[in-house]
Amino acid sequence: SFHSLTARVRVVRYTAIVNDETVDEGTIWVKRLRPRVSRLLIEFTVPDRYYVALSDKKAEIYRPKIATVEEYDISRFRNLADQLWLLSFGAAGRDLAARYQASFKGEEKAAGQPAVKIEMVPRSAQLLQHVPRIEMWISTEFWQPVQQKVYEITAGDYRLYTYTEVKWNFAFPDARLQLPTPPGTKRIHPQK
Repeated sequence: SFHSLTARVRVVRYTAIVNDETVDEGTIWVKRLRPRVSRLLIEFTVPDRYYVALSDKKAEIYRPKIATVEEYDISRFRNLADQLWLLSFGAAGRDLAARYQASFKGEEKAAGQPAVKIEMVPRSAQLLQHVPRIEMWISTEFWQPVQQKVYEITAGDYRLYTYTEVKWNFAFPDARLQLPTPPGTKRIHPQK
């Protein structure tokens, strides 16, 4: 039973047309507050410090260098967000099977661990417009994702998430999921 997680995270964004790869590294904290409701905070530290926070209603990106938080209302994309949350930690196999066509692709090492590789194609036409397929490596030790490759709609583009130093059901205060914004931080709403 999944309650919380903390891990090192490495995110590679690859853009095929210009053969460009950007890498961000940091720490992720995830906590399940109640069934189907989780909160997440990622503190990126390499190459620059910034934060990403997700809840069921909003996404926030805090950039300390410019003392600004970008806030996005994701409540109208609830169905898409629910499908993407299933790719995170603690998801039941039956829920994944209901939302994705999954196929077993073999056993491989990922994030330094033995894992099974699964390819998933969203069943939702709406999600398919953004994410045509996902590859997920699930640790055979603790049966949770250690690596995810999310393909984008532009051919060849993807994001690769790798999790190491994973601590399951690690107790941390709810305050750890809050953005560490000092007084005077500017909030902008790019959607408006």
